[in-house]
Order: sequence, then structure tokens, then C-alpha cells
Amino acid sequence: MYKYSLDKSSKKFICPKCGKKRFVKYVDNETKEYLEDGSGRCDRASSCKNHKSPNKNQVISEFIAPIIQRTASTIQSDFLNLSSRNFDENNLIQFLEYYFSEGEIQLAITQYRIGTSKYWKGATVFWQIDSKNQIRAGKVMLYDDKTGKRIKVPYSHIQWVHKLLKLENYELEQCLFGLHLTTNSTIKKIAIVEAEKTALIMSMFLPNYIWMATGGKGNFSKKMLLPIKGFSILAYPDKSEFDDWNKTALQLQKEGFKIKCSRFIEDKDLPEGTDLADIYIESRNKTKSIIPQNNIQKQKLKYID
Repeated sequence: MYKYSLDKSSKKFICPKCGKKRFVKYVDNETKEYLEDGSGRCDRASSCKNHKSPNKNQVISEFIAPIIQRTASTIQSDFLNLSSRNFDENNLIQFLEYYFSEGEIQLAITQYRIGTSKYWKGATVFWQIDSKNQIRAGKVMLYDDKTGKRIKVPYSHIQWVHKLLKLENYELEQCLFGLHLTTNSTIKKIAIVEAEKTALIMSMFLPNYIWMATGGKGNFSKKMLLPIKGFSILAYPDKSEFDDWNKTALQLQKEGFKIKCSRFIEDKDLPEGTDLADIYIESRNKTKSIIPQNNIQKQKLKYID
């Protein structure tokens, strides 16, 4: 297996050579994020033939090894506690102050155990904590304090805490961001989105759900969702990701999951990659008021059974 490979989903981008929406980007197989260096391949093989390979595409493994069950590594809570400060220097938190009260933000920070990192000035730490309150991982990401968008230029600002700490023989076994909230909550409905930032924001807009994030579009899988099988689950894929997520949801339904995939975003005329938080933030920009929680049904959310 290589460090980078072509995206296997149905998502396509505009090809920089032929201008057709047939360009498949490369994905980092460890972070599940798209590469932003222009690498990819146009699937119009007979006419365009545009193909740019990523730089330094190292081989992770050259053969298919037998599956070995390993115990997931964890991170000491001391590191989480050390990150739980300096929020006045946290770009994402500063962005949220334009839209939410201090009390709302503080509650969200406490619930999701949000941290601040000095690795990049103003960076945010999203901790993945499982249902046993064990810290599986920490993801460091940098956002613009004015737009709330993740900084991807001149490179994608995303890093893992265990790599920064140089923990040896670390077995990364991710879990849903927000999974630990199922432990003591009386709420039985879970809403799933892709980005951690989106889950954080939506927890303030619609707190009648437990909001979780997969941390990557490819992480919407049985393995990741198995710990919440007993809950009622509603998934909100980003724009243009509905087909892939719905295919998974339909399969999980056959296996006893109470899960539905919403077309709420997909049926709107929006740019690719738009997520639920983008829609709600834009609504607040226009109305200067929060969307009522009981208005979620009035917006005619569409599900696929």
C-alpha cells in the first residue's frame, strides 16, 4: 500500500487540463484527507490523459499482510489537560465568538474536551475519546479566525498528537469524535457529520442531538459506527457525498442499525463540500438569529429508508 492513492469514492472535481468534472484527487491513506498539491487523474483516459502523481509517494507496505489484532494505543489524559487552555489564542474559538454566546461556547468546549495547540499558532486540538473515556487520538488542525475555514495553503494544516509527541509503536485506532458523550447522556438520538468542527458547531445550534464526526468521509463505516449501534442515527453527508454515505447506511440497516442518511444538503444548490454548519452559519449571517431547534422538521429534511 502506498501513502497516497486515488480516491475510491464517486466524488469528482474539475480537471485543470480539460475543464471537465472528471478529475479524481489523491487521498492520504493515513489521514483520509485530499491532497492539495494538484495531484490526481482525469478519468477521461482516452481523450484527456491528465495524471499528476503526488510527490514522495512512499510505499507503506508492498504486500498484503495477514490481519493481526492489536490493542489500540491511548494517550495520557495529562496531555489533554495541558491543551485545555489559551482559548483566547485559539482561532476556531475566536471565530465562534461571532455567532455564539460565551456560555454556549464554554459548554461545547467542556463537552468535547477541545484543546489549543502551539504547534501552529492558534491551532485547535480535537480529541477522540471512546465510550470508556480513553483517549484514542488527538487531531491538531488550524483554522482562519475570520472565516472559520481550515487553512490548506501552502499545505494542509493537520497533524496527529501522537506524532508530535513522537510516541513509539503507536497503534492508531480511531473512534468517532464525540463518542464519549454517549456515556452519561440521556439523549438517544445521534447525528453524524464528517468534520469535527461541524459537530462542535451543530451541538450549539441543535443540542437535542448528540453530534459526532467521522473525521473523514471514508470513516463513515461499520467499524466506526458499531459502538453506537443501539442508538437512533441520522447522518448528514457533505454536499456530493450522499451516494457513498447512503450506500453504507442502507447496508447497515440490513445489519440492524437504526440509521438514516439525510438528503437535506444534497438537494440544495450548493458548492461541493458544503456541510451542515456552513448552512446554519450562513443562515445566522442573514437573520442574525439562531434557527429554532423545533424548526428542523419544518425545513423538510429528506431521508432515504
